[in-house]
Amino acid sequence: MSWKDKFPKDNIYYQTENGILYNGDCVDIMAQFPEESIDLILTDPPYNISQEGNKIVRNKKHYKWRAKTDISLDFGKWDRDWSSDKEFLLWTEEWFSEFSVIAKQQAWFFIFFNKQKTGFFDLFLAPKYGIKARTIYVWCKTNPVPSFRKVNFNSATEVAWVGSKGGSKLKNFKEQKYMSNYFLSPNSSSYGKTTHPTEKPITLFTHLVEVASNENDIVLDSFMGSGTTAIACERTHRKWIGIEKNKNYCEIIKSRVNDYTKQTKLNLGV
Repeated sequence: MSWKDKFPKDNIYYQTENGILYNGDCVDIMAQFPEESIDLILTDPPYNISQEGNKIVRNKKHYKWRAKTDISLDFGKWDRDWSSDKEFLLWTEEWFSEFSVIAKQQAWFFIFFNKQKTGFFDLFLAPKYGIKARTIYVWCKTNPVPSFRKVNFNSATEVAWVGSKGGSKLKNFKEQKYMSNYFLSPNSSSYGKTTHPTEKPITLFTHLVEVASNENDIVLDSFMGSGTTAIACERTHRKWIGIEKNKNYCEIIKSRVNDYTKQTKLNLGV
């Protein structure tokens, strides 16, 4: 019996020996998963911070950090699909409640989220659904966008809310120097592999997968976006399940995983 046999067959967009990619609404799809079937949840859901049609113009003559390209503050409709914060947080509870059911005992959660709203997990969701809040994990960008107007600090971090189901410890604690609750890495202008506007560093996701799961564990990314979680799992010999609503991003994930698999076979001389 394959590990995939216990998961739904509908809405599968693509699969490899180690992974399944579903195209559809994550709440509907996760509702079909067996209880306590996931070893690690690592995901980067919408933040609901996009500003429709807005951008930072960088070609003005008086800017010290002039550049030919502007910076869009509109990531896409997928990040501004709610009429209010209340509606957005109600939707957040929908998928978090599914997480609490499908996660195994001692599974860990890494949920990248709007830093102004992470308290929603600590104060409301985690206690309500029996999940233990563990820490806030910080991605520190070594190449943040300069503050052109010089009215605030540079936005150089993104955060992940971290929790676990039960009093679990990390499965693979590395050397102390690697285990602080922050990770230094450049933004996607240095490493970007896709056109997804919020692609995360593969080095960051690989590290989180390594410390919070074991080989052959099943890792879920319910908002898979550019497919970084899938690549991190392929690199570290984990099983992965991705859910992505946007078919264009599903194609990006499929292409990226295929390219990685082909390159790996070439390197191994297969």
